Amino acid sequence: MTKNTELKKIVEEVGKDKIWRPLFDFENNALACGVGHDIDGIDPEFSGLDFTGKTVCDLGCNLGHFTFHAHKGCAKEVVGYDMEPKVIAGAKKLAALYNIEGVDFKVCNFAYEEPERTFDMGMLIDILGKVNIAKGHLIPILKGLEKRSKSEMLITFRPVYLVERHLKMSEDDFLKLYPQAKIENGFFSLLDFAKDLFAENWDMTYLSKELPDDEQYKRTMFFIRK
Repeated sequence: MTKNTELKKIVEEVGKDKIWRPLFDFENNALACGVGHDIDGIDPEFSGLDFTGKTVCDLGCNLGHFTFHAHKGCAKEVVGYDMEPKVIAGAKKLAALYNIEGVDFKVCNFAYEEPERTFDMGMLIDILGKVNIAKGHLIPILKGLEKRSKSEMLITFRPVYLVERHLKMSEDDFLKLYPQAKIENGFFSLLDFAKDLFAENWDMTYLSKELPDDEQYKRTMFFIRK
């Protein structure tokens, strides 16, 4: 079986609807377009992030797009976590097919399972969104990242939501889920919420320099432990 045939088999086993980022074969032919939005990943300005010699966890890794990104950045070790067993199985096969060492993938509900270990840097890229917030998972997801991160955290999310329009719930119901949240003129600032949640132990740097008008755009935040 050729490597391209093996890649096609991985896509079939995982399902194109489960693959978040574009996947190409060894001849640069598209095998899966990816269901995630192009602008929901790491900002172009963020290409200079230093992974050198660090242990890194990628929470909600899918097939490992950003896991492999950290590995290419000379991370010492990278572990990707995802809830979907067949996605993790596919990511493992990709790593083997690409002959990548120092990368592993594990099934884990990181928001609600205690960490088996910690890492120099934790990444949470394009995971926080309307569904997770509306279902009450926001704090467990953020805390799951913090518990696994010794020194640095990289997070992407949309900074502001209209509670009724975007989250499809009343302000009262939202505040029942998140009593510490602040709503002003119908807007919930996730940026301020995350900054306040981590304020005691972390310093935040807002890395996104260009701010397009597209309200769907997710920005990049970098936290360093005090």
